[in-house]
Amino acid sequence: MGDDDRLARAGELEEQARTETLARARELGGEAARLRMEVLGEKPYPVLACSECWQLTGWLGSDDRCDVCISSARREAAFADPHGSFLNLASERSDQSRSGAAAWKRWAAALGARGPLERERVAAWNDRVDPDETGPSAPEDGFVIFDVGRGEWPAPEGNDVLVRFSTFAYRFESGGWRRTNQTGGPTPLTPHVFPASLPMEQLAEAWSDFRDEVHAYNAAIWAEEAARRERDRQEAKARAEAQEEQGGTSTLLD
Repeated sequence: MGDDDRLARAGELEEQARTETLARARELGGEAARLRMEVLGEKPYPVLACSECWQLTGWLGSDDRCDVCISSARREAAFADPHGSFLNLASERSDQSRSGAAAWKRWAAALGARGPLERERVAAWNDRVDPDETGPSAPEDGFVIFDVGRGEWPAPEGNDVLVRFSTFAYRFESGGWRRTNQTGGPTPLTPHVFPASLPMEQLAEAWSDFRDEVHAYNAAIWAEEAARRERDRQEAKARAEAQEEQGGTSTLLD
C-alpha cells in the first residue's frame, strides 16, 4: 500500500468511526493514526496520537488527549457551569508584522510607482514566494499563498509550555501580504504541537519538516495553476492564429 493509499484509508476509517460505538470508534481511529504514522516514518521528535480525535501530536495530557481536545472539554465544562472558574477564550494573536504596505505605499503602487517602491514590492513578494516554484515569477495582486508561523502558549493543563506551528493564508495586495480567512490549505502530517522542553535539535527538525510540507503544498498548487495558465495561453494563441488565417483568406475574395 502506497502513502497516498494509506492516507486515503486513514480518512475513510475516521469517517466510519463517527458512526460507530465508542469502543469501535477508538479502534478505527487508532488504526487511522497508525497509518499516518507509517507515512510520516521514524522521526527524532515525538509523534503521538490523541485518544479522542486520533490526530498526530507531539504532546499529550491527561487520558492521552491532545491540547485541542483538553481545551474543548474545558470550554464545554465552563459553559455548562456559569459559576465555574474563569476561562480565557481570547483568540491567538496573529503576526501582523508582514501584513501589508503602509497607506502611502498602497497609494503609490496604485499609481504605478517604480524605483525603490518597486524593489520593496518585489522583496515583499519574495519573502513568501519562491518564484516559478510556489508562485509566479513576478508580484501579482490577488495571489494567495499559505505560510507558516509559530508561537508558545501554556499547556491547557500542567506546567508545560507548548510550541505550536500554524499555517495562515496570505493574499498579495498593493505591495504587501495581508492575512485572509481563506479556508482549506495544507494539513501537514508533521505534528504541530510540542513541549518547549524538548531538545532544540528535535524542535528544529519538526519545524523544518512542517515548513517543508507547507512548501510542497504550495508548489503542487502552483504547478496546477501554472499548467492551467499555459493551456489558456496556448488556446488563446491558437485562436488568434486561426482568426489571422481566416482574415488573410477572406482578402482573397476581393
